[in-house]
Amino acid sequence: MNKTKSILLFLTLIFPVLIYLFLQGFGKNEFDIPVYYEGGITAPLGDCPQRTSNRPYQLNGADLQEILKGSESASQVAVYELGNKDNEQLRNNLYTFLEKYKDRSDINLISVKQLDDTLFSSSRYPSWKRFNLPDSDLMRLGKCILQLNLNAQMKADSGLVLVDENRRIRGYYDPYELKEIDRLNTELYILLSKQNSKQLNKDER
Repeated sequence: MNKTKSILLFLTLIFPVLIYLFLQGFGKNEFDIPVYYEGGITAPLGDCPQRTSNRPYQLNGADLQEILKGSESASQVAVYELGNKDNEQLRNNLYTFLEKYKDRSDINLISVKQLDDTLFSSSRYPSWKRFNLPDSDLMRLGKCILQLNLNAQMKADSGLVLVDENRRIRGYYDPYELKEIDRLNTELYILLSKQNSKQLNKDER
């Protein structure tokens, strides 16, 4: 059984790399992941403000600092996990993600729950930030900042949101589906590769 688990874990960790190498070898070199809301927020959810501009929408740093009490870090990639009810499948999928990036201090997983919801702790992953927020703050973070169409139970169809170092939204994922975690890992790998390439080009100038 342990051998089977080890094989499955290995395949889960290596799968995104194999996909990326395949795309690099057989796809176009300009393959990239999308930037959401490139013209700003033209159709805000609920009572959220409209944020139109000639540049892609960026999460407001001051709003994040206010809601998360100064714990939001700039210039880091963040994956927001918001409004999801705790169960074994969710925990296993999040652990799969965390294990892959446990040695990266520039990637944070930010879990946000309701005040009366459970929060599972894990001291092994310092990049895993966990918050319990009042419904008003959780709704504001979800709808007005992360652009998640939360229902009355604070649930969304895609409860994982990938945000790049410039606070632009780059992807939405279902945290209960392992294939969605694989897609997140693949797209995050591509994002980090693009960042590294830009940094190398900058250093060479």
